[in-house]
Amino acid sequence: MVGVPALWQMLERKIVGEAERSGAVVGKYLEWGGVANRWLGQKLGLDLGKVLFATVHRGLGGRMRLLVSGGAALPASTHQLFAGLGLHLAEGYGLTEAAPVLTVAKASARAKPGSVGRPLPGVEVRVADADASGVGEVVARGPNVMLGYVGDPEATRAVVDDEGWLHTGDLGRLDADGRLTIVGRKKDVIVDATGENVYPDDVENLLGPIPGIAELVVVGVSTGANDGGERVGLLARPEEREDEERPARMTRAEAAVRQAVQQLPARQRPAVIQLYDAELPRTATRKVKRREARIILERIVAAATPILQDAESTTPVRAVVASLARKKPSEVSGHTRLVADLGLDSLAMLDLVLALEQHLGSRKLPADVARVETVAELEKLLGEAPRVVAERSEAPAPAVPRAPEPVRAIVKRLLGRGQRAFHELLDPEVTGRAFIPHNRNTIVIANHTSHLDMGLVKHALGSYGEGIVTLAAADYFFDDRWKRAYFENFTNLAPLDRKRGISKTIRAAGEILAQGKTVLVFPEGTRSTNGEVQPFKRLFAQLALAHGVDILPIYLRGTFAMLPKGAALPRPGRVGASIGPVLRVADLLRLVGDVGLSEQARRVTEIARWAVESLRDGLALDLTRLGPDDLAQLGRRPAALAKVFGELEKRFQKGVVEAPLSFYFALGDEPDHKWTCTVDAERCVIRMGKPERGVADCVLKTSPATFTRIVREAYTPGVEEFVSGAVKSNDVGLLGTFQRVFGLGGSGGGRVAS
Repeated sequence: MVGVPALWQMLERKIVGEAERSGAVVGKYLEWGGVANRWLGQKLGLDLGKVLFATVHRGLGGRMRLLVSGGAALPASTHQLFAGLGLHLAEGYGLTEAAPVLTVAKASARAKPGSVGRPLPGVEVRVADADASGVGEVVARGPNVMLGYVGDPEATRAVVDDEGWLHTGDLGRLDADGRLTIVGRKKDVIVDATGENVYPDDVENLLGPIPGIAELVVVGVSTGANDGGERVGLLARPEEREDEERPARMTRAEAAVRQAVQQLPARQRPAVIQLYDAELPRTATRKVKRREARIILERIVAAATPILQDAESTTPVRAVVASLARKKPSEVSGHTRLVADLGLDSLAMLDLVLALEQHLGSRKLPADVARVETVAELEKLLGEAPRVVAERSEAPAPAVPRAPEPVRAIVKRLLGRGQRAFHELLDPEVTGRAFIPHNRNTIVIANHTSHLDMGLVKHALGSYGEGIVTLAAADYFFDDRWKRAYFENFTNLAPLDRKRGISKTIRAAGEILAQGKTVLVFPEGTRSTNGEVQPFKRLFAQLALAHGVDILPIYLRGTFAMLPKGAALPRPGRVGASIGPVLRVADLLRLVGDVGLSEQARRVTEIARWAVESLRDGLALDLTRLGPDDLAQLGRRPAALAKVFGELEKRFQKGVVEAPLSFYFALGDEPDHKWTCTVDAERCVIRMGKPERGVADCVLKTSPATFTRIVREAYTPGVEEFVSGAVKSNDVGLLGTFQRVFGLGGSGGGRVAS
């Protein structure tokens, strides 16, 4: 069984949780039995795990022979738990450039936590430029190490030296037996003002699990001085308990963190400690993104310790707001609006609450802090804060009938079959299914014009769409008792309360993503009334950035014509969906640059909208091929069809025809949707607009998406498309000539009708 550390940690929590729920005796048996079995393993090489913990072994199938962890560092506590159970984890190390394994530790009772073992046969591994503690950059060479990056010699030289050593960027140490231990990434090392190195992974391993803390990360934080040094910083998210209010939770968590920190060596002790309500940013393999965590921590610290430039006209609250909004305190007045004027979105408002708590020395701010509109309202609210210490509790929503689980399952199944049957009758044209990432969950976004959109997205995604959760406005779908009863019992809609505190909204949606579920969001917020793509709201971008979940864009066609907003019954018509390449969070962060989360969310929202609009125009936005300088071009990009016709012109083949021929392509109502092409034996001329005198030998009328497929996929329209009117031409025979002239040999839907 092979998995990333997040899998083993999940199993660890389940095993420990089951033991604790079984009573104190079982919990202690698990703890001390594991300690005893580890001692026997280390001292005598014995393993009694199958005898002492037979129930756990049976729960995993009873025949588990080998467990392998890779992709990230495995916490020592997790390794020790499994070792105590007699389920020995083999840790491996490698990277894509090494195809991908370099070392593997032998799974045994004497295996050491953190060790990733010896190199594979034929592979050399050494530690370059080791410091006094033996830590240096891990370098490797062997037959599995890449020769270089295709077409990028500069990037190759940066990681592979003249002797063929691959510089991994990871820091590690080798023991006397040649076993490798990874201590962190070279770029993550914290260098303090004295020049001493502190390795975040080492600090995290020494801290181990902290009671009441769900997750934490150690990063370097700028001191603000000119000595070039950094302070050790710690960002932690407290565990939530249903019976505990936030102030009590934060106080308890802070005490637990500080107690754990005091046990560390002085050099490794975090000087900056911050509790954070939202989940820490993670990659698809559940690694914490240190760079993003550092940005979050530094922003909160900076906002909590502002510099007052004008003590007479600036209040502490205005100074905090100004620091967070990157304004001068003198530019913030009582009339300044937090959202409209300063652009503080939901995540920025969460940061504001945290910064105010630090600066004002209170962990119990009024609940309405996240809902005020102006700075004056915020000052008034906080002026009353010492007296208004109890948070307002919203009246609970009235209970709704909950159907028995078998009934819910049957009704859901029947509704799902009905929806599938309906869309099979519609026979939608779906392109881009190859882009669906079946190995992980995503945030799916799509344009929204009709109540048919949700079902069309599920149909387009196929098996990936089964179980997809749609975030739906609570004030529309769940606004009365009976609607709530229906949607909560029989659908996969999750209520998104737009009137709740923003941190709660983000947390509620994040909990769904944390369960590994794919989430559907319509970023426009409501159905378009004219069928055009409307401005996107930022919630999906904030979720993607906060939780490290990639975005899958889809463009839906035909649903507005079939069932527009206000219509009661669908009209006859054709619908379709185009799925685009995944917008990876790593690529998005690379493109938007090192800016605050609020600005990052704004830019990601723009990029995602461009991705959907590109699909509308028959193009696919591939972020892996773009650089930061390309973003400005996206915003004012030329008509997408211009690129398609440019590609068509390059495909021209001389000598296919003898006499001149003209083709007119009518692909829509916009001026840039009309193109004319003239060819003869030697040359090809393509220009935007109608043919001279309005006459062409061959006319083709279809959609931009279909024409793009004809050019890029050598697609041949089928008979049914001509019959339905999706493709029209005055001379189908000349369409075959067109294909030959441009080397578009037929493939796809069928043969040209004749």
